Amino acid sequence: MGKICPYCFRLESKGITMNNKRTLGMLAVIIGDTIFGFSFLFSKVILSMVSPSVMIAIRFLVAFLVLNLIVLVNKLLGERALFTFSLKGKPLKPILLLAICQPCVYFIAESYGIKFTSSSFAGIIIALIPITGILMDVIILKTKVLKKQIACAILSVLGVALTTIGASDVSSSVIGLMFLIVAVLSGSFFYVLSKDAGKYYNPLERTYVMFTVGMIVYMVPAIFETIKAPAPVVVAVSTPVFWGCILYLAVISSVVAFMLLNFASNHVSVTSATLIANLTTVISIFAGVVFLKESFTWMQIVGAVIILLSVTYGSLRTE
Repeated sequence: MGKICPYCFRLESKGITMNNKRTLGMLAVIIGDTIFGFSFLFSKVILSMVSPSVMIAIRFLVAFLVLNLIVLVNKLLGERALFTFSLKGKPLKPILLLAICQPCVYFIAESYGIKFTSSSFAGIIIALIPITGILMDVIILKTKVLKKQIACAILSVLGVALTTIGASDVSSSVIGLMFLIVAVLSGSFFYVLSKDAGKYYNPLERTYVMFTVGMIVYMVPAIFETIKAPAPVVVAVSTPVFWGCILYLAVISSVVAFMLLNFASNHVSVTSATLIANLTTVISIFAGVVFLKESFTWMQIVGAVIILLSVTYGSLRTE
């Protein structure tokens, strides 16, 4: 067994090569984005009970409590602790920038972007994240990007466009577009900032700070909204279905998924990570068809195939 690195949160041993680490990173991104794909299913159920701000606030609060439980249990293990956890003596700027970018700015921008546009239009714009990811790699991180990755990123956007247009009408507004552009930029910046914060903080520490800041930001408006109209929230929190969905969103889609992405940011390029992110569209369609009995058009089938092919080919060993 190797020694657990306090910053990188990974086993350091001679048997783990850079190729192995990249493979683990790619697997982490795929699992994380698959989890995000199913999160839309659970979000739809909760949003039929409460407003988006209340849902997000409760989700982040539960995630915060779970993260504290993990840290507490690990600390009680003493010398047998599975990982190190310490925020002391480390630079605050990189971790705070990460937390502000994701989840604060991204969730706000995405929510209002969807509010002022159609879900189809929002899906198409959000799918541009791989394109901005390439720009981040080239301009900020000075990472080499291959032509096939650029082609696959463009193809994946086309695939998302087909799946979303095939599902419903597309409508937009200037203010909605502006919010979605902010969401796209913050979605790409997340991987850049996570790489930077990863020099000092392990994936758990990064995830902990992200959801602590997110909880504080979203709890304030949610509390005021609940005080103004408490009935829907009281009814929702009294149902097992609500808490089942919240546990998935808070524990699986927040704690687990973002720890995986924060881990992956140490070993996978921004281009590869953002390209794989479009798998979320395919998974969300699959979940809707299987569990919510939503329609599945031929355009969605073609779009899903294009996404899968572009993600697979574009993510093959290139770095």
